[in-house]
Order: sequence, then C-alpha cells, then structure tokens
Amino acid sequence: MADRDTVERRTPDGQLFDAAARGDAERLAALLDLYPDRVQARKPPHEWTLLHVAAHAGHLSVVELLLDRGLDPNVRESGDDTYPMHWAAAAGHVDVVRRLAEAGGDVVGRGDDHELEVIGWATCWDGCDDEAHHAVVRFVLAHGARHHVFSAIAMNLADEVRRIVRADPAALSRRMSRNEDHRLPLHFAVRMNRPEMVALLLDLGADPEARDGAGMSAAAYAASPEVGRPVVEALVSGGASHAFLALVLGDEATAARLMDGSRGDGALHLAAKRGDERAVRWLLRRRADPNARWSHWGAEVTPLHLAAQQGHRNVVRLLLDAGADPGVRDSLHDGDAAGWAEHGRNPPAAGWRDVVRMLREGTAGA
Repeated sequence: MADRDTVERRTPDGQLFDAAARGDAERLAALLDLYPDRVQARKPPHEWTLLHVAAHAGHLSVVELLLDRGLDPNVRESGDDTYPMHWAAAAGHVDVVRRLAEAGGDVVGRGDDHELEVIGWATCWDGCDDEAHHAVVRFVLAHGARHHVFSAIAMNLADEVRRIVRADPAALSRRMSRNEDHRLPLHFAVRMNRPEMVALLLDLGADPEARDGAGMSAAAYAASPEVGRPVVEALVSGGASHAFLALVLGDEATAARLMDGSRGDGALHLAAKRGDERAVRWLLRRRADPNARWSHWGAEVTPLHLAAQQGHRNVVRLLLDAGADPGVRDSLHDGDAAGWAEHGRNPPAAGWRDVVRMLREGTAGA
C-alpha cells in the first residue's frame, strides 16, 4: 500500500507542490495549464502557498513563474503569519528576495508571529551568520528596512545597538515573542554567543538578573555548550552573580559563598547541561543532590536529563556514580534521561546512543 505522502503527491495539489519544491518550473507550468485555478492552492498544516515553498527552497525560476501567474508576493501563511520573503530571507536567498521586492514584496515584513520582520528572519536564527544572509540584510536595508535591537545584536553591530538604545532606551527591555520565551536582548546576546554584545548591553544598562518569560536568567542561557567562556566573563564583569558562573570561571570561593543563598539555585543542573565536569565534581562533593528537580523552561528536570540531552557522557557517568536515578521522568514531557538524550535536541547530540546505552543499563559503565 502506498504511504500517505505518495498518495498526496498524486493529487493535483500534491503534484503542484512537489514540482515547486523540486524547482521544476517546466513541470509546474504544465500542471498550472491543466489546473489554472489551483495556483492559489494551500498546503496543510500551515496553509503554505506554492510561492512560500519555492521561495524557501530558493528556486528563482519557479518564483518568477508563480509571480507571472498572479500570486501575490505579500500573501501570508497561517503558521507564522509570514510572507514568502520571510522564508527566502531565512534561507539566505538574496536573488529570490530581490525578485519578490521587484514584484511589490514588502521588505520590512511587520506582523510575523515571531515579531522579527524580514531582517530578523535573515539574522536571528541559527546558521544565519554568513555572507548569503548578510547579502539579504544589505538588500533590505537599501530598500527601506531598518535594524531592530535583535538583528543588530545578531550581526554584532555595536554602533547600531547604541543608536537604537539612544533613540529608544526601552529597547533594552524589548522582549521577543512567546515563541522565543519572551527573551530580552541580553538573553538573546548570550544565546547567540556574542560576548561584545553582552558587555555592551550591560554597559548600556541591561539588568544582568532579568528573567525571560519562563523565569530563566542570562546565567541559564550561558549553560548552553555553544556559549563560550568570554560570554560568561562578560556577564560576571557586568554584574551577573550565580554560583554556576563563578564555577565556569574557576572561582570556587565565590561559588561557595553564592551556594549558601538563592544565587546557587540550579547550579548542578546548569553545570551538567554545559558539560563542565570540574564544576559537577565540585558541586557533588558539596553534596548537591543529583536527583534534585529544577525548572528548565517549564519542565521540572534533574541534572541527568540535561547532561543526557547534550550528550555529555562523562557528566552522565559522574551523576550516575553519585546516585542519580535514570528512571526519573520530567514533568512536562514525561521523559526519562534516555528520552532526553534521544529526543531533547534536533538533531540529537553526538554520542547520544552511548548515553542512552549507559542510562538504559542504569550504570556508569566503562
């Protein structure tokens, strides 16, 4: 029996979207000649148009065909409430962005569900820091777009950040959308691993202890393994105070002092997520509970969940040796640590299969 995707591709709409995704303009033109009323077809679940599909894939010839057939360059889909241009920008397809603009496409793009506009879609996602995306930014700026604080941070533009904050000091407190947990600019700068931006925002008056919509501080964002030590140094120099940050910098005396108060909350969880074996050992020697639960973006988890999620095999071993229970399930997804190793990242962390094996055996292993 044919699978569902195969059956769907056999329908007129399925054939149209398949041709658009493949960049087969000749095939798409022939299909639209047969089914001219389907040029306005929508693809579930988010009501993408043929133009969204072609723009995201960077198929300029298909984009030109669809514009010639009357598709509106400013048509929106229902998932993120975006134009095709948002998706072309996110993928770094400047030729498609240019063609959509020539057809009347809005290079600003206010109103998307992430509240980032086209310039934010070209800068604020992982993988956008390359020449292709920078070319998109140059184009939209030349045609009426302007940086906001998040796009300027993403591009490490100190003068632009200063300009934005000088014109509107409230920009330091601007929050991202609910999709990004209402992050503040400082959270975003930490997540993007921009130490110069972290230092600048703190110098301009950003609150180092401010929380995002899930109650997470900048220190929690610094637990990501992708965030470098210079970011942690900038946070501490700017006034951020947490035992986890002190341990990352090797300041055990400060960490010991902070562990006696609220500034040590979640330290073992954060160190486990970062994969900092030295900090984990230090905390365990001080009798930190390897089975303690702590709220991590809405899920009550143990340190083992976070170490497993990031594929930190040696930290998983340390926690298991200290008595961590691999069977504990988180409060949001009902997943054990092995589940977090397998499904907690997309794609899973390197070495996740070894971590799952260790956890399923319930032993530190060799």
